Amino acid sequence: MAGAGMTQDFLTLHRCSIRHEYFSANESKGPFFDAGTKTWIITKPSHCKELLASTNLRPASFAENYQTLQQRLGIDFSSLTFTFDYIPLCLHGDRHMRARRRASEFLVARKAALNERIPQAVATHFNALQREGRVEIMDSAVIPSVLDIMSMVVDTDISTMDCRNASLVFDQSIGVNKRRKVEAEIATLRELISCRLGASATEDEVGLRLALVILGKDTLIGTLGESLYRLLELNHGRRLFEIDYPEFPLETGVPIIERVVVTPFKLANCNFASGDRVRILMQTFAYTAEPRNRSNFFGTGAHACLGRPVSMQLWNAITAFLSNVPLLAHVLAYYPRTSDYIFACPERLEIELCR
Repeated sequence: MAGAGMTQDFLTLHRCSIRHEYFSANESKGPFFDAGTKTWIITKPSHCKELLASTNLRPASFAENYQTLQQRLGIDFSSLTFTFDYIPLCLHGDRHMRARRRASEFLVARKAALNERIPQAVATHFNALQREGRVEIMDSAVIPSVLDIMSMVVDTDISTMDCRNASLVFDQSIGVNKRRKVEAEIATLRELISCRLGASATEDEVGLRLALVILGKDTLIGTLGESLYRLLELNHGRRLFEIDYPEFPLETGVPIIERVVVTPFKLANCNFASGDRVRILMQTFAYTAEPRNRSNFFGTGAHACLGRPVSMQLWNAITAFLSNVPLLAHVLAYYPRTSDYIFACPERLEIELCR
């Protein structure tokens, strides 16, 4: 099966329109090694689910990679390496469980406030979709809504700062200049959160909030933006209040999860050796026969997305809002984000609303 993926560019498949045909046809029934990304590619939903929960794999060595770059190039990546200690997705074993527990307890404590704020934020920022005319959804509605909610979650107003690169800590394909920008933005975010919390704030309090911004901002923006685009395309010609809105988002902003093999294993007659990189294509869950299986792109077990409740609340609030809008919405322009290789996210999504 080594040649199964040779016609595809798996570095950019997640943002190309061909992905819909690729996943719908389920071209790959089993794992195969892709020479372009130097990873095992996993597209079969059952295999993806199994490997997401597997103890044979660990996260990529994000912190170690940046420490190596720091030593080799003499570039200060101290804010990046600080942040990795608080992002569960970047940790393994007991460290992962401790970071995950802290983040989970932190979010649970904000549940009541989120329940109240999310419908208000959606009503405020999606108000432009109640009028006839052209609207660019991302800048007008999706991004402001997410920044509103993330600001409330981390007790710090991040809506006015430029942190568009902060979530690229997971992208191992970007160049040195982009990495410098990521470091600078995270350093600014770290300082902003520290100042907001005050001199008595501990590094753990700051690090946890910083990690949640990095984990949640682009994930939510991508998931909501891509899902709205797909929804409008699939329901072309229907008024917004006529659409049968799905329970789960149609797409995920996190199309790829990358792991490294720590214990050799065998899957579908393929031998995975220690040190092999494994690329799990999360978008495959959007094309399973049972719609509820889309929830698997939130992960599973100890690696389930901690932000799933917030994502679902935002999605349900948005669809509830749109279900009362008696206008047609035509997609005029859609451009995927191409500034990185890790998120699926519209750079621009312009629609026209009419009667």
